[in-house]
Amino acid sequence: MKTGKARPVYVIIGQGAAGAAAANELKRLENEAAVTIVSNEQEGFYSRIDLPDLISGKREAQDALLQTPAQFRDKGIHCLAGEQVIRISPDDHSVELTAGRRLYYDKLLLATGARPVLPQLPGMEAAGVFSLWTMEQAKAILLAAAGAKAAVVIGAGLIGIKTALALHQRGLRVTILEQMDRVLPQQLDEAGAEILATAIRAGGVELLTNTRMETVETSGGRVTGVHAGTQLIVCDMVICAIGVRPDTELARTAGLALGAGIVTDQFLQTSEADIYAAGDAAEVLDVFGQQTMSAGWPAAVEQGIIAARNMAGVQAQYPGYLTQNSVEIAGIPLVSAGTIPARDGEEILSWQNGNTYRKLVLTNNRLQGFLLLGDIREAGVLAWVLARQRPIVPENSLHYAKLLEL
Repeated sequence: MKTGKARPVYVIIGQGAAGAAAANELKRLENEAAVTIVSNEQEGFYSRIDLPDLISGKREAQDALLQTPAQFRDKGIHCLAGEQVIRISPDDHSVELTAGRRLYYDKLLLATGARPVLPQLPGMEAAGVFSLWTMEQAKAILLAAAGAKAAVVIGAGLIGIKTALALHQRGLRVTILEQMDRVLPQQLDEAGAEILATAIRAGGVELLTNTRMETVETSGGRVTGVHAGTQLIVCDMVICAIGVRPDTELARTAGLALGAGIVTDQFLQTSEADIYAAGDAAEVLDVFGQQTMSAGWPAAVEQGIIAARNMAGVQAQYPGYLTQNSVEIAGIPLVSAGTIPARDGEEILSWQNGNTYRKLVLTNNRLQGFLLLGDIREAGVLAWVLARQRPIVPENSLHYAKLLEL
């Protein structure tokens, strides 16, 4: 059953970028509404993308906090920190917490995020094996790094590379293992990856591509090394950064439609009335009109806001997800968006000069993706054109060709 209260009651599961953005937007739209966030973490809302900077020492834990529990309370948002939702009951509009307490809602948002994927290999249960996805994990890595000499990072994605560089700044000897043939395989092509790999190695981190971890060597329950192919890499720590998986368990047991994630429509509503989803757990429409998984901070914030508006009855359509990354690694800024590895029938415009690399991918005079490495000017313009799928008319083609040579 719904709450039946005069003021609307909203429950949000998850206090990451999507959940926090939704809570703040709901209070902005309906200040008298009852808004409750349930989170299994204690810290409040913090910047997950800043966690490697905590490892390097560039930031302190408090620097990553964006909204404390007290600041949520000041806005009239009730936070149940360190609590776990174990069941959603769509029929009576309720969620059940671990201790048996039940919360009733008029509208519910699933902002459950994602969880790190851990390889099922011997030795993974040993002390010294970590993932970096939460503040608690970052603090544990910092504590372990204080007494460590060497670390192996599994995976050369954004989290893996940034964590490896951060540990190197802490004075550790660091090796990255990547089973693919290049770094950032989701964001870069071969040419761009080679530029970045050269910079990573020049920065003092050993990088091994086409290399798979086989087992973790242990002694007395602690990490002593990693077997990769025929070699043993001696280390005190292993950081697993091979990817994340959307947290859809609550949605599954509640009977919601699932694909790769929690399936939503253009209003971020799930298959169940009065339940919405946003952020890393949500499967959304992209700018090309296809269902896709979304990731990244800006997308989660935008989805949280749009979901909140629809929950509050202010109809808002999600414009579509655009895969986009903007980051600086080893001193090299890069922006990638859309499709980077070209598919059959796509046209490629590219230009390279030293550490500067630019690539545009087009189909039928429409931009499908772009990569800017070293010099990221015009990234905003290209993202605008890509997101709106505006045709590139012949008189503008010269402009885009010249753009590559800036």
